[in-house]
Amino acid sequence: MKKVFNKKDMEYLISLFLSIVVALIIGGFIMMANGSSPFEGYRALIRGAFGSQYSLANTFGRTVPLILTGLAAAISFRSGIYNIGGEGQLYLGAFAAAYVGITFTSLPGPVGILLAIIAGAVVGGMYAFIPALLKVRYKIDEVITTIMLNTVAILLTDYLVNYPFAASQGKMGGTDMVEGSYRLTRLVPLSTFNTSIFMMSFIALTIYYIMQKTSAGYKFKMVGQNSSFANYGGIDAKKQMIIAMIISGGLCGIAGVFEVLGTHYRFLQNISPEYAFDGLLIALIVKSNPIGVVFMAIFFAALKTGSITMENTTSIPSELVLVIQSIIILFIAGEAGFKGMFKNFLMKRKLQQKVGEE
Repeated sequence: MKKVFNKKDMEYLISLFLSIVVALIIGGFIMMANGSSPFEGYRALIRGAFGSQYSLANTFGRTVPLILTGLAAAISFRSGIYNIGGEGQLYLGAFAAAYVGITFTSLPGPVGILLAIIAGAVVGGMYAFIPALLKVRYKIDEVITTIMLNTVAILLTDYLVNYPFAASQGKMGGTDMVEGSYRLTRLVPLSTFNTSIFMMSFIALTIYYIMQKTSAGYKFKMVGQNSSFANYGGIDAKKQMIIAMIISGGLCGIAGVFEVLGTHYRFLQNISPEYAFDGLLIALIVKSNPIGVVFMAIFFAALKTGSITMENTTSIPSELVLVIQSIIILFIAGEAGFKGMFKNFLMKRKLQQKVGEE
């Protein structure tokens, strides 16, 4: 029977678990330095994330964009091309959905929703195609171009919603509300938890199947590990990078669609609290593992939603969760070094014991 986890995977899981534990301990010390009880702080955080139906719904509602953007980053990273432009792709996908929702208002609800999803995916994918093409054809660093294109997309949508597509009533900074039949149903009243969770789950399972079970996923992996060897083996590395980038951009665009149709019901100027950058961190932490993306997204969502209750009920600022996230990333980034130091320490102890016995 094939093992689910090999030795290397288990070592990494242990390292990740210890990183999270150490980060939470350090967070506790910060709470104490602030004059607060870490037990009360974490109790409030857990209660805010999972303590009621409403809080649980908000936590899982927040996982939708995190999982989609995390998978988007994972599939590009695995293919050896780095999509840092997910935020801009999300904004453009969200605006495309809003445009469909305020323009094509006579369509049946399911058709309008499907059209909005397709529009968001296409716009996000095509926007990601630009840096991918520059990378494979002109060898222009995609990290730089995707970061720059983030700003272009965000400023472009800012202009669109404040001028040509500004709401006909009320303050500027948003479009009109989308057609009522295109809005996704909230599963828990007043929460952000809506039926996009089901569509996201289907998309996540599809991406998992592609990445783990198909020849296309194998090609992505081979190109990411060694593009020269992949070319030698008959795989068109440039083509695979472009495909991966388009899929990545499409997933970020769909994340924006669900924010419009399921949460805000219109496009807002600041529609994303940097979901794509959180998804990027999630993918890095779990080394682009699609299953890991799901669980780490739930953890990040719990930290974000729980921190609001923690701040409201204690004197602990919600920004503490950013410290915890940063510490986890620090330990994961230095995983190899920390493991080497630990192994050297164990070897020295064994030598000292052996010398002592002799």
